[in-house]
Amino acid sequence: MLRAVTFDFWQTLYQGTFAQSKRLRLLDETLSRHSQKRSQLDLKAAYHHAHSLWERVWREEHRPVAATSWLREMLTFLDADLPDDVLANLCRSIEQVFLNGDRPHPIAGVTETLPRLARRYRLGLISDTGLTPGRVLRELLRRDGMLPYFDALTFSDETGATKPLPEQFTRTLDILGIRPEEAAHVGDLPETDLIGAQSVGMKAVLFLGESQCRDGQAAADGTFEKYDELEKLLEKLV
Repeated sequence: MLRAVTFDFWQTLYQGTFAQSKRLRLLDETLSRHSQKRSQLDLKAAYHHAHSLWERVWREEHRPVAATSWLREMLTFLDADLPDDVLANLCRSIEQVFLNGDRPHPIAGVTETLPRLARRYRLGLISDTGLTPGRVLRELLRRDGMLPYFDALTFSDETGATKPLPEQFTRTLDILGIRPEEAAHVGDLPETDLIGAQSVGMKAVLFLGESQCRDGQAAADGTFEKYDELEKLLEKLV
């Protein structure tokens, strides 16, 4: 019997979004104030370099890269340097981009579906983070009225590990007080969400509505494209 459901964050609960231009603007303004102006071409190249590093560490080493490390990598690429206090303030601003101005929105149907699911299941969140840490994602959930529905929140920047490592899933299940065979995980990436959940004995549900990552359909225990399909799908999982 299914007693708990865990979710991925980006492209599962919230629309996938990027803030490269805003973050580069913050870096550009800070370097300019400290007489280290760089061209937009160089700034974009530095961002791409740091992102490539993050992608490799995430996929191969299964650990997060802190925003401070990301920024230091960019500064080294640019042959620039900033005082520690300035770097700390810049890092905080870059992490909180989504709290100031435009912010990502829940995927259609999420805000209506979660309250109904919370009446039947214990809910958890298992999210890999990039430049947006768990404390910011918590605030997004709070602002959109969804934070109270979750009994467990697992963010990679706080645990030091990323999916598909088993501890991200088992840690969440321990907090929920649920055995793996009593839980299902919902996510959009076969290589992290499906493999990680199934490796610990959970059911794995692939969300196709945002990423359209259909290569993992055969391995999934279930798939759906719209949130009004999820409740019936979960009822069929045994």
